[in-house]
Parts: sequence; C-alpha cells; structure tokens
Amino acid sequence: MKALIIYPPIQFMDVETPRPDGSLGPLYLVSSLESAGIEANILDASVGSNSHDIKDTYFRNVRQENGLTRIGMSFEEIADYVVANDYNVVGIHSNFTPQTNMAFETAKAIKSANPHIKIYAGGVNARALKERFLQTGYFNGICLTEGELIFPVAILNGVENAPGWAYINNNGKIKVNPTNGTCFPKSLDDLPMPAWEKLPFNKYEVIASPHGVDVTERKVSRYGPITTSRGCPFSCDYCHISDEKSDTSLTGSIGKLRLHSEERVLKEISRLKSLDVKKLFFEDDSLLAKKLRVKNIFKEVIGQGLSISNVNGVNLVHFHQKGKYGLEIDKEYLEILRDAGFDQIVFPVESGSQRILDKYATGKNNLTTMNFPLLMKTMTDIGIKAPVNMMIGFPDETEDEMKQSITLAHKLMDSGAPYVTFFIPIPFPGSKLFDIAISGGYLPRDFNTDVFNWKRPVMQNTTVAPERVEELRDIANEQVNTNGHLETRLKQSIGYRWVANPSN
Repeated sequence: MKALIIYPPIQFMDVETPRPDGSLGPLYLVSSLESAGIEANILDASVGSNSHDIKDTYFRNVRQENGLTRIGMSFEEIADYVVANDYNVVGIHSNFTPQTNMAFETAKAIKSANPHIKIYAGGVNARALKERFLQTGYFNGICLTEGELIFPVAILNGVENAPGWAYINNNGKIKVNPTNGTCFPKSLDDLPMPAWEKLPFNKYEVIASPHGVDVTERKVSRYGPITTSRGCPFSCDYCHISDEKSDTSLTGSIGKLRLHSEERVLKEISRLKSLDVKKLFFEDDSLLAKKLRVKNIFKEVIGQGLSISNVNGVNLVHFHQKGKYGLEIDKEYLEILRDAGFDQIVFPVESGSQRILDKYATGKNNLTTMNFPLLMKTMTDIGIKAPVNMMIGFPDETEDEMKQSITLAHKLMDSGAPYVTFFIPIPFPGSKLFDIAISGGYLPRDFNTDVFNWKRPVMQNTTVAPERVEELRDIANEQVNTNGHLETRLKQSIGYRWVANPSN
C-alpha cells in the first residue's frame, strides 16, 4: 500500500486573496497511516511537488468557465504524478464547499488515468455532501468523521468493513457505516504528531501568504499550522462544525471541545521549531477556551522567538474576567499572549445586533456587558493588532440591524482596529445555518457549490434582498476602512494578479 493525501488545486473569486491550504487534517492522516505501516505522503497541488516550479503551479492563473480563477497543478498533471509514483490509494482533502469541484475534478482525472486506484475523501464538506461525492462515481468512500483511526482500517480491511464510512455497495446504493467507539482516540494526545516535515515549507515561504492578513509588517518567515484543541464550547449556527455537537450526530459529536495536554502542545511547538518554523497559525476553533491552560502554555512560549501569523477561532468573552462590578477586561491575560508572540489576534464581534448574536451566535457576545471599543483600545495600547470580523445578511436580519453592525465597526476603527472585514453569512453544508436555509426556502437543494463564498450572498428570499446586502457590505467596506487597506487588499487579490499578468 502506498497512499497520497492531496490538497486539490484552488479556485478563487476575483476579490479573494490566494494562499495555499496546508491545513493540519492531511498531516495527521499521513502520520496515522505511517503508524499503521502504510507508506504515505502529501501533495499540495496548489504549489506542486518538489519537481514542480511554483511559476507553473501557484503563479499560473487559469480562468475557468465558471468565472473563477484556478491556481495550481492541472488535473492531468496530478493524475500523472499519482501514476508515475505508484500510489494505489489517494485521499482528497475537502473542508471548503467552494472547492468541491476541485476535489471532483482531481478524483476524475486520477480515475481516468488508472481506475484501479482507490480514492477516498474526507473533511467537513465531504462528509456533509457525501451523496454528491459518491454519486460522481469517482470515490470509493467518504470518511464521516475524524480519519486518523479509521482511514487505515478502510485501506487495510476494505471500506465496507470500517466504521464511520459511506460508500456505494454492490447494489449501487449508498451505504453508511455508523461511527462507534473505535473511531475516536480516548485522548487527543494518543494521536501521533502531524507530519509537518511533509509540507512544502520552502514554497510557502516564497509565496509569503499565510492564513489571515498580516497587519504587523513583519518580515516573512517560515510558518506552520498547529492545533491545541478540537471543537468549541459554543454552537454558532454559521459555524462549519455546529451540526457536529450531538452524541447522535453521524460524526460522533466531534464538534465538542477536546483538549491536548499542555505537555503535548509544548512538544508540538518544539517540533515545529526544530523544522525552523518561526511563525505559528493556530487552527483551533476556540483557542482560548480554558484560560488557565492557555496561560500556562504561553508563559512557557515567552522568549522562544516565535510569532503568530493568526488564529482560526477565538471568542471575545475569554478576554474578560469577572470583576467586582461585572465583566472586566483581563489585561494580564492579553499581556501574556502578547509576550508569547501574539502581536495580531482576530477580533470576531460578528454583529452589532444583540438579537442576531443571541439567535445565531449562541449569545456568546453581550453588547451591554462587554465593552468592545474599550477592549479594542486595550489590545491596541499593549501592542496587539486586532482585525475585526463582522457579519451582515442573516436570513431574517433587518437593514437597521445591519446598520447597527456598521456603526459598531466605526467605533472599533476609532478605537484602534486596523481594519474590519464584513462577511456575508454562508450556509455551509455541515452547519446549522445550512439546515435553516434548506428548510426555510433560502437555499435550493441543487445549490451550486462554486458560489459558496463569504464574499457574496448565497441565500435568497431573505428579509433584506441579497442584492441590497451586497450593496450595504460594499458601502460599509468603503466607509469604515482606510483607502490604504482597500488598496492593499486589491493588490493581494487573485483578480488583480490576473489583470496584472500579461501572460494570461
């Protein structure tokens, strides 16, 4: 057995900033496969293998019929690479819905080159759209939960004998093997460390586009992904794991918060440093959920010369503590994070409407008891830049409620925010918002995955028409942010790169 885990090529809207994936899921899989005695490797098709020049992959722009620009290896090049290197098992990573067709085309090309190669897919998007994936005829199985323990079982014993998988049976029907206790480790620490050494770090450094927009003007350095936990204590409807919280969920409640030990996290940081990583990207959905644990970890990190490129998920309530007169900003906590390398942390306010926060965001932010402009000023004063995330366009959100978010965004900019990103809520498959959108008639069942992007409204029949939501978003973006920021983002976009490249 010889397995290859593939990050497929990536397609972008013109306004998006191109960057490689390089997320942790495939790296955990490779380590687990190797622990089971299966030779395994990684291919990030957005940049290519060691034998590919990034001028011919990441910096090659292909305008597609759907209007999106694709970067990376061609699908035929991927298939040739798989066949030439004698891989007989392929796993395709699919976390992000707008990249669904990139996974399909990758699998199609490989099956066309050699129909005997077994192809599997995993990730929240693949398991949420398992029927679509299997109906293509390109996939031998779809992993319905975390894959570290059950992917080796599927490879060695057959997918029909592995729990936590969906596949087409001999009668041509989709068969689902439910998860059971063998699908999950008793402790996250039982999993082998991710195979970071398989990542094309040298190419990532040249590209210099880590996750999140760097507002610190730091010198480009080697960056790598890490996670200290899985899941989240909250259950926001728009979150990609919000439908994976229940014990009765098909995935086995993997959305619940679980933690690596402090010792394991420090060992992982040490391992990354040994690979010359200087900058960390935390993939946690709620990095700061256990405050004492976080303080202990990052007190140990202070002085190690690391910086943080960004964090996937934090919750602003964790920057507060109970005081004599209610919630107070925990300045000591912020200073520990700053000293450990957090000179930039995302600031997810989500909405300026308390009704929207209560209904869609688990009520985790309280606009009355939590003084967000003061928190922003405090973070700015101690040296942490905090780009703001704001959402407008929920199904029943009124225009007045959207304008409340824009007003709060102005206040946060006045308090020191470097910029505000106005996202439009997208009902990603796997989220509660997806269930709401389908049942409420806001989204057709035959939706086009190519348009599922935070930059454009997807839901129809909403209280505020989608065209008006997009108009309000654009007005807010121009009113709230500086011209310098807007110009920088334009120059980072794939559309700008397309226009500026005379070879296209």
